[in-house]
Amino acid sequence: MSPRCPMSLLLTALLTLLLCGPANAIEVLAAEVPPYVIRAHQGAPTGMAVEVLEEAARRLDEPLQIEVLPFARALSQAQHRKDVLLLPPAWSEERAPHFLWIAPLLEESFVLLTDRGLRPERITLAEARRRGDKIGVLRNSLAHTLLSETDGVTLELASEEERNAQKLALGRISVWAAAWNTARYNQLSAKLPESRLLRGETLKHTSLYLAAHPDFPAAQADRWRATLESMHRDGTVRRILAQYDYQAP
Repeated sequence: MSPRCPMSLLLTALLTLLLCGPANAIEVLAAEVPPYVIRAHQGAPTGMAVEVLEEAARRLDEPLQIEVLPFARALSQAQHRKDVLLLPPAWSEERAPHFLWIAPLLEESFVLLTDRGLRPERITLAEARRRGDKIGVLRNSLAHTLLSETDGVTLELASEEERNAQKLALGRISVWAAAWNTARYNQLSAKLPESRLLRGETLKHTSLYLAAHPDFPAAQADRWRATLESMHRDGTVRRILAQYDYQAP
């Protein structure tokens, strides 16, 4: 046998491990919406929802393989794959039948926002409709769903919320509809002062969840649910969220 064979086998095994991840790892489709899921330039993803899930996985002794995807793609893939977890969709009546809602991670408010320097009054949806405002939303987000059938407004879709922050500051959109903590984080990521954001009408108060396909194994879902509930009770979730300057609704 050639002396190179053992080395070749070792390299093949290492490559397989790198490509496939840890044995029996739970695959997580994480929708890239900072500050809940933050794609790192190098290394593992971060974010408040990611850290909550990682702590739950540690308690369950479950290895995770987290794949960060654009928001719309993560939702689409999770609807067709029965063996993955989805992080962190917002619950709504429209989405409810399409997923198994395992456990809430945090509370959030989806709101209308304007730039204080360009429009100093607090905006309402009725006023935005009356003025025919152009409203920036993240594609396939809850804000997109809530406003998609609203007459009198024009929606401008973006693939990431930081683009909406930039467009609002430049006057390319009149109103930005987003989750409050998402808007705050992306305003700062765009190197814009948070003080320029003027919060208007609340469109919906809801929860962001750990979710999965409706046919995800029930026994696994129960384990994750019980662990996350215990983390809420013992204050672990609250401590993790505080590290990201989370503001509860």
